[in-house]
Amino acid sequence: MSPAGRPRGRRRDPSIDARVLRAAVDELAERGIAGFSTNSVAARAGVDKRGIYARWPDRDRLVLDALGTLAAGLTVPGTGALRTDLLAIVPAVAAVFTSPRLEILQRCVQEAQDHPAIYAGFRRDFVDHCMAVVEDVFRSARRRGEIPGTVDPELACEAFLGVILTRVSFSGEASVLDPGRQHAVVDFFVTTLEPGEPAPT
Repeated sequence: MSPAGRPRGRRRDPSIDARVLRAAVDELAERGIAGFSTNSVAARAGVDKRGIYARWPDRDRLVLDALGTLAAGLTVPGTGALRTDLLAIVPAVAAVFTSPRLEILQRCVQEAQDHPAIYAGFRRDFVDHCMAVVEDVFRSARRRGEIPGTVDPELACEAFLGVILTRVSFSGEASVLDPGRQHAVVDFFVTTLEPGEPAPT
C-alpha cells in the first residue's frame, strides 16, 4: 500500500493530556503519592484508562508530570538585561509559592523521598532546572558587567528565591502576586547588586 493509502493514526488530543494532568494533581492533593491510582485519575478526568496508559505507561512518570505542572517551568528569558530577565521569571516563580500549589508540592516532595525514582526525577527536571535558569540570569548579568564579578550566581539565585518564599510565609500571597511588589523585589536586587562607584584614589 502506498504511503498515501495507509490509514492514518488518530491525532493525539492535547485536551485529554491537560484533563489527565489536572486530574492527577487532584489525585495527589487528596491521596498523595502512595495512594495515587491511575484508574482513579481516569475516572476523575473522564477518559478511558487505556488512553492514559498509551500516554503514560509508567505510573511514576504520570506522577512526575503532574508535579511538573505545579513547578515554575522556567526558561532563560535572554532579554539582555538583569532587570527585564528577573521581571520575566518572577511571576512564574511567585505562583509556585501560593496555595494550594505549594502545599501539594511540599507534601508530595516530602513523600517522594520514599520513592527514589520520582524524587530524583523531580529534583532533576524541575527543581534543579529552575535553579539553573535563575543562576544563568545572574551569571549572564555578571558577564555583561551589570553586577560585580565577585557576586556568586548560585547565592544570588538562592537569595532571590528565598526573598519570595519569605514574603509569602510572613506577608501572604498578595506580597508576591501583586505586580508592583514583584517589581519592588526585582528593583531591590538590581540596585543592591549593581557595581558601585570606584573608590577615590
